[in-house]
Amino acid sequence: MSKQIREFLDKDHEVMDEYYGLCESYDERNVKTAKRQLQRLIQKDPDFLDSYLFLFEILLNEGNFSKAEKILDQAYARAINLITDKDGNWPDVLRWSWLENRHIIRTIVNKAVSLWDQGKSEPALDLLRKLLRTNPNDNPGVRYYILGIRLNLSLEEFENRFDRGGFWDRDIEEWFRKNWNKFPDEFGWWEKAIEELE
Repeated sequence: MSKQIREFLDKDHEVMDEYYGLCESYDERNVKTAKRQLQRLIQKDPDFLDSYLFLFEILLNEGNFSKAEKILDQAYARAINLITDKDGNWPDVLRWSWLENRHIIRTIVNKAVSLWDQGKSEPALDLLRKLLRTNPNDNPGVRYYILGIRLNLSLEEFENRFDRGGFWDRDIEEWFRKNWNKFPDEFGWWEKAIEELE
């Protein structure tokens, strides 16, 4: 008897349209207003996590790292609560291709990157590995972060080399292709999974 695949698909969130409207109208001159609006959206729907992430970014930009980390931790706790079963098991599949899941995946990626930045590589790798397992297509590029950590890069070194204002530098895929096979224990299963998907 084959094991049943457990896939997670989040629900629609009514606050999404309001959130995207806020994103479009955001002006750094109105940070206080944006923060209030984001806190209101969080109260209205505490399980729509992009509101936390936007507030997290604003707080980071203000240099309020402690409060930013608390907001990220709240979002991360909710993300894990949404996707895991009563025993704490992750789903087998958490697809980026579902728009409804993206706020959850972004939250977990942000938490992993924050852990990496704090020098907590093993907990960061644990989260990134779970994300890659549940979504081998890897639209958000967690495989790049995994490789960066395995190559002992700091987050700052990694971002200086590949982050182009929220987009990946064009040579990141070539860098990945040249280096991933140094870690067959990490990426061997992934290569097979990608071949099966093609």
